[in-house]
Amino acid sequence: MPELSASVWDEFRAGSERAFERIFLTYYDPLYGYGMRLANNQELVKDCLQSLFHRLWQRRDKLGAVEEVRPYLFKALRNEVAAELQAQRRRTELHQSSSLEFTVQFSVEDFLVAQQLTTEQHAHLLAGLSQLNNRQREAVHLRFFNGFAYERIAEIMELQPQSVRNLLHQSIKRLRSAWPLPA
Repeated sequence: MPELSASVWDEFRAGSERAFERIFLTYYDPLYGYGMRLANNQELVKDCLQSLFHRLWQRRDKLGAVEEVRPYLFKALRNEVAAELQAQRRRTELHQSSSLEFTVQFSVEDFLVAQQLTTEQHAHLLAGLSQLNNRQREAVHLRFFNGFAYERIAEIMELQPQSVRNLLHQSIKRLRSAWPLPA
């Protein structure tokens, strides 16, 4: 996925509608895909994206410079989805711990697009992914399906980079254990 330069972000912050449109068009689909992995609710994700982009435009002059636009937007969407899910929980009076975990969903298409797998390999991969906890699945999705570096994943998930490395290491270890050894 192409990364827009920091200068496009700066133009947007200065009030350029054209730059805002470029950011929106470039990142909407990947953000939507990530939002669906987090919430698996089309309407909620669309509402969160609309709120996110509306808030960005309204507060553009107060936003700071960013090195990379994509991780900034992923983290902002994650926060937006978390806030909306917490609000929904409050409205329905469900109490959960303050540490919000997302249930990251993977579809068959994710894996077929990422790599051509045999039916048997596909079954082993899904079995391995089902053994991962929600945080591990989210880290795997951000690393291997969105190509984020450890530092960016740490920012998005609000973890330390070493924690992300440990999380991904544990995830890969679990995935390998679900994969049968060749005869």
